[in-house]
Amino acid sequence: MSETIVIIGVVQALFGMVIFMTKRPTHRSFSFLAVWFAVIAIFLGSFLLPFEVVDYFKPGIFPLLFLFGPLLYFYVSSLTLENFKVTYRQLFHLLPFLAISIHRSTINVVPIVSPAENPQYVYNKVYYFILILTLLFYWVWSLDLILKHRKLIPLHFSNYTRNNSLSWLILVLTLFMVLFMVDFLLYFIKIVWDIDFRGISLLPLNLTAFVFIMIFFGINQSVIDLPTTVKEKDNDAEKKPTRSAIQADEVNALNEIIVSYLKNKKPYLNPEYSLQMMAVDLAISKHKLSRVINTGQNKNFYKLVNEYRIQEVKKKLVDPAFNHFSVLGIAYECGFNSKTAFNRIFKEETGLTPSEYKGTI
Repeated sequence: MSETIVIIGVVQALFGMVIFMTKRPTHRSFSFLAVWFAVIAIFLGSFLLPFEVVDYFKPGIFPLLFLFGPLLYFYVSSLTLENFKVTYRQLFHLLPFLAISIHRSTINVVPIVSPAENPQYVYNKVYYFILILTLLFYWVWSLDLILKHRKLIPLHFSNYTRNNSLSWLILVLTLFMVLFMVDFLLYFIKIVWDIDFRGISLLPLNLTAFVFIMIFFGINQSVIDLPTTVKEKDNDAEKKPTRSAIQADEVNALNEIIVSYLKNKKPYLNPEYSLQMMAVDLAISKHKLSRVINTGQNKNFYKLVNEYRIQEVKKKLVDPAFNHFSVLGIAYECGFNSKTAFNRIFKEETGLTPSEYKGTI
């Protein structure tokens, strides 16, 4: 049974690697996923070998687990940070992997699953302890990146979606971090105190399930028009004197252009509408647009767009052509993508729930 799970995991990982290597348009996040799946395929494939890898290659397969944390960080960073790339500085993330590999090359290494009586087994305890710490560190770091990204969504997007909010990734990371940590902790207890709570290793099953879910969600994760990143904030900080270059007259003029554009073109009917789309349509940079909206309208992009959507909903509620639509159906026609968000925003704008407002018409 366990061998079947491993084979399924290897095939899935190789399949996922090919998918993301050939996915178009290309994006760095796809490359990181492809590399991650390749590492998982190699790791799981070692379970099918009729010999111990350390008998022919001293570091063995175990150090590959130390790549999981950095690859998680690289993948999340490529989704949440604009123009993220692996620099020489980023290669420091590979130090735990390199250190463990080199150390295992210089000692009489024993397999991770070797008997605890072996004198060299003490190193395996240290390896597992370091592995648990690094996985926890990268999980917290990656989760923090996602949460910071989500705080910027109202500045650049008109709706929270599964794609731009990365809510699916938070769920997947949390679920599998718990499963992986339970497996690693139980195994750590086994190698340190020789107490075995498990009949079989959960790691191959966890990795197989993880690959399947990451392929399913990852292939549907389109490239995000990323909001302002830390790097951009630094650039803005360096250019503070240029902020004063946007005089009140220019703000008013651009504000009128934005208002006219929203009223006449009604781009907000598109539930995927974003600041990037507005910037392209008006041929104005995202950063200038954001500043003009914040200054001229005293609100962020999310609130501005959804105010126009609410006005459009109110118009359609009294339009005979939409009598056969439900209130929620009209909301979807006006660019909303969530019943909860629509009800909340409608109440904020009108002081009434949609049904209460319809009753006053």
